[in-house]
Amino acid sequence: MAADDITLLIAAPSPLTRETLRRLSGTGRTVLRAATLAEALALHAARRPHVVIIDADLQNPAGPGGPGGSGGPGGPDGPGSAHPATRPAEPSLTSPPPPPPYDAVPPPVIRQPGHRADRGPVLDLVRAIRAERGDEDVFLIVLTEPEDHDLRNEALALGANDALRLPLEPPELDARVAVGARQARMARRLRSYSDRLSREMARVAELQMRLLPSSSPYLPGLHVESLYRPSGDASGDYFDYFLLPQRTGNGTSGSNGPVLRVVIADVSGHGARAAFLMSIVRTLVRAQNDGAAARQADGMPPQPLTETVHRINRHLVDIIGGEPDFVTLFAGDIDFSTGTLEYVNAGHCPALLRDGAGGVDRLPSNAPLLGFFSADFTAERRPFPPGSQLLLFTDGLHDWTVHGGARLGPERFLALTEPCLRAGRDVLAAMEAALHDAAGGAPPPFRDDVTALWIRREGPVAGKPAKPD
Repeated sequence: MAADDITLLIAAPSPLTRETLRRLSGTGRTVLRAATLAEALALHAARRPHVVIIDADLQNPAGPGGPGGSGGPGGPDGPGSAHPATRPAEPSLTSPPPPPPYDAVPPPVIRQPGHRADRGPVLDLVRAIRAERGDEDVFLIVLTEPEDHDLRNEALALGANDALRLPLEPPELDARVAVGARQARMARRLRSYSDRLSREMARVAELQMRLLPSSSPYLPGLHVESLYRPSGDASGDYFDYFLLPQRTGNGTSGSNGPVLRVVIADVSGHGARAAFLMSIVRTLVRAQNDGAAARQADGMPPQPLTETVHRINRHLVDIIGGEPDFVTLFAGDIDFSTGTLEYVNAGHCPALLRDGAGGVDRLPSNAPLLGFFSADFTAERRPFPPGSQLLLFTDGLHDWTVHGGARLGPERFLALTEPCLRAGRDVLAAMEAALHDAAGGAPPPFRDDVTALWIRREGPVAGKPAKPD
């Protein structure tokens, strides 16, 4: 867009005023003219001008024949008729001046002493453009009487960018229009960039959804539910679950039955950077699983869970070790043959483990955060017989402000959630209902990504995974 390729809308009831303002505002600009509030609104909707000049005398007649009416929108010549290419040629300096109102050098716009315009249509136009139509890009200039401070103040409060006192001088108006055009162009470029960025982030979010599991493994008695709500288009939360390759008898647990690996992780920060690191974590988690399949094919014992977490951390240290980013992670292996859960909690929220009798234990962090420094990891083991359940979650579920201004916090969240897990049915739905109540009966105002994973074992699971008919 060229520097002067702008569209200017002049909203003024008087043909003389409109023509004078057109001439004052310079050349090389598309000029639209409206005589009434309705015409100005129609032209704004149809043409989206860069700058709007609103005369203090703007009127809102009851109908086409009302004061200031002049036929169709756009002034006497219809909408957009004042484009420089379609207007009669300007008179040369040597030709005799045409009759008014088309003077070669228009006089300053003035008013009769004591003139007082109805401010309603002016303010209505500003309000409609800003508040009702949400157009924050257009530059609004309101012309006011010298002593009409009320109109000036009210127009600026409603969203006008500038208010000029009459009479106007050509250089001043031209300069103000140029300033408005620059700001309008900049605002539109920024909005275009923002829209393009939003589209890119939406594509990132779409790809992220494809990285998350879409179905549960086929194991009799296994029930898995998940909750995933990013705070924006892209998320730093990650969860996963998949079956490990069948173990032979020389595994760490001596089991040759199905083992379900469950993972939940939270990357620090938000937005594209967190989403990118989340994809790295997912790749590392899945790569270790692929490596386990290769080890099985070579007749080697499976890699311990602690070694898997160690390798993930080592790669993260190489990538983000010198940055402020970090990752919290809970990884667990549920062995359905031995009825055990082996887990590593690397700085993540405490998992909640429900036994078959309905008792709930917390599984707090037992290892450092990932991505800061090299570390050794130790796994812990808990029973996971039929009737057991496991609830994993990220801190977005408790890092928000409840009704009254206090932060919910982890302890209150756990106090609300543990009874839901003891009940043992529809845990995620019950948890959401409890948080809804804590928020005063409204949806919780989550500020961070929200993720939860619920695993329930309903009965014996042994042998190879069974697929439905």
